[in-house]
Order: sequence, then C-alpha cells, then structure tokens
Amino acid sequence: MQLSPQATEEAKILIVDDEPQNLQLVGEILRREGMRFIFAINGEEALEAAKEQQPTLILLDVMMPGIDGLEVCKQLKACEQTETIPVIFLTAIAEVTDLVSAFAAGGVDYIKKPFIREELLARVRTHINLHVVQQQLNALYQQKTELLTTLAHDIKNPTSAIQGLAPMMIEDIRSDSCSSDELCSMLELIGESACGMTELVNDILNEETQLQGEVPLLTDAQTNAADVVSHLVKLNATQAKEKSIRLKHKPEFDPMVRISRRILTEMFDNIISNAVKYSCHDSEIIIRLSKSNTPETGFRFEVHDNASPIPAETRDALFQKFQKGPQAPLGNSSSHGLGLAIVKRLVDLYEGRVGAYEREDTTGNVFYLEIPIR
Repeated sequence: MQLSPQATEEAKILIVDDEPQNLQLVGEILRREGMRFIFAINGEEALEAAKEQQPTLILLDVMMPGIDGLEVCKQLKACEQTETIPVIFLTAIAEVTDLVSAFAAGGVDYIKKPFIREELLARVRTHINLHVVQQQLNALYQQKTELLTTLAHDIKNPTSAIQGLAPMMIEDIRSDSCSSDELCSMLELIGESACGMTELVNDILNEETQLQGEVPLLTDAQTNAADVVSHLVKLNATQAKEKSIRLKHKPEFDPMVRISRRILTEMFDNIISNAVKYSCHDSEIIIRLSKSNTPETGFRFEVHDNASPIPAETRDALFQKFQKGPQAPLGNSSSHGLGLAIVKRLVDLYEGRVGAYEREDTTGNVFYLEIPIR
C-alpha cells in the first residue's frame, strides 16, 4: 500500500525508543521514503511531544525505563488531545506474549524487532492511510450533522407560522368574524411559509449535489434583501401577535445582492425570531435594513428587541453552538441555542460582521450583522 504524495508530505511520525540505534534505524527507513519524523527517548518525552506536535502516527517501544510503553499508550488514549492518534508498538520477539496487554492499552498494531524494512513500511503506510480516512469520515459526519441541524432549525419557524395561522382561520370562519380579504391574507402567508420550506429543502439538496455540502458564496441571480426582510416580518407577526408584540419595520435600503434567498432568510430570520421569543409582552421590536456604517459598501441589518439586556461578558458566547443567554424564552417559545451560531457561520463566509450591544435606552438589545456587497 502506497501513500499519496499529499499524505506522505503531511504525515508526521513520532518514534519512541530508549535505544539510540533503534531510533536511528527506524528514522533512516522513514527518511528514505520522504516521511517526516520526530524522536522521544522515554515515556515522559513521548507524552509531551504527542500533545505539542500532534503526530499522525506513533511508533512506541513497549519496554522502556520509567513509564513503559503500555502506560504511555493508556495516558495517550485518556487525553482528549491525543486519543485519536494511532499507536503501533515496537516489541522484541520475546515480548510477543504481552501483545494482549498492548492492544488492551489502545495499540492498533505491532512491529517486531529486529525491524524488517518492508514490514515496517507496510504497517506504517496502512495505519497512516486508515487515520486519514477516519479523519475524512469524521469531517463528513460533522458536515452532515451541521446540515441536518440547520435544516431542522430553519424549518421550525415557518412551521410555527402555519401552526399559528391555521387555528386562527378555523376560529374566524366558525365565528364568521373575518372578512374574505383577511382570510386570503392569512392563506397567502401560509402559502409563502410552505414555499419557503420547499425552497429551503431544494436549495440544500442542490448544494449537496453540486458542491457536496459547501455553501456557495455568491450566486448568479440577484436577491432583493429588503423583500426577504419584509416577508420575514410578516412570517413572525403571528408569534409576535400572541405576545402583543408590535414588529416595526423600517426599510431604509433596497440592496440587490448575489446571495441566495435561502441564506439571507437564515441570517435574518434567526435574529428576528429570537427577538420575538425573548421580548416582553406588549412591547415593540424595531427591524432595520440600511447601508453599512463601515467604509466598505454593504448593508447592515439590525433588530432592536425588548428583552432583558445581555451582559457584555456573555454576548460573544451567544454566537457559539448550543449557547443560550441567561434569560429563558417568554411565552410558549423554545430555544436550542443554534440560531445565532448559524448566523455567525454564514456571516463569516461572506467576510461580514455580527454582534450585539445594549440599546441606548437600556430597554433591550440590538443584534446586528453587516455584509459587504460585491
């Protein structure tokens, strides 16, 4: 089994042995194959080097004075920084009977002394390749988890709008207290919510097919950011009405941007819906879309909520995954601590800025994001 040129270049092997001639022999074999390596002559040095250097693979002698190889391996596997690094034991033929203990300690393979060049290289290549594949699988799993989490989170708001509008329509029809225009308006909003969910799913599926899950930075078509904000104000009005919250929308800018409607929706909606969740009953939320305050040409989106002011020392943490503020959502709302993390990830992709600060009148918070327009 051969390593790819990239794997050979990126691999770094830690060789641990108290015998200098063994270090020299193994190092020479690896050097001739173009592989990078570092040495450690005892268990203490091995543990320190593994944490600092983060090698791709460790070749670890079993019998060493002080901390022996088995104990070193156990400590490596017990440490979060080093637990995933594969360990191959270097063992004399007389020590083969101890291999059960070696595997129990966390080793993945062994190489017998005296070393046979072909055997050593074959085992090293095999486990470097396996390690690379494992890292790729972990990255893919993380990517898919991120995708599903985003999809589940962002479908929740339009679903809640439909869930809120449907019983209102049923009650109004039964009581004959609603005009046909009002019913049509609610039906239009239900239709827009359903279309939004369909677009969200289709966009993500298209991106998966074309780019294997990577978010496209710029689209060919231009999207009217003000239209997206206006739609989301209407979408969140149902939940706001349940708490007697007034959504005050101030359109000051009408930017056309090469960002998909789905991504703009994720950016804006997570901030608006959070404001509705946490703002006090019978209050007002101000939503603004304006030109950016920065020297770069761009747009700035702001939501002025009426929630408890967030302490300055905890604001940045709110944009991390599964982080929640000190206040629980008011009313029947729930929060999983994902919305602002999604906003932060998307804004970073477009080299923008996102943050929060206390309102000047101290009645709430201002959440904002700024995106440069290319």
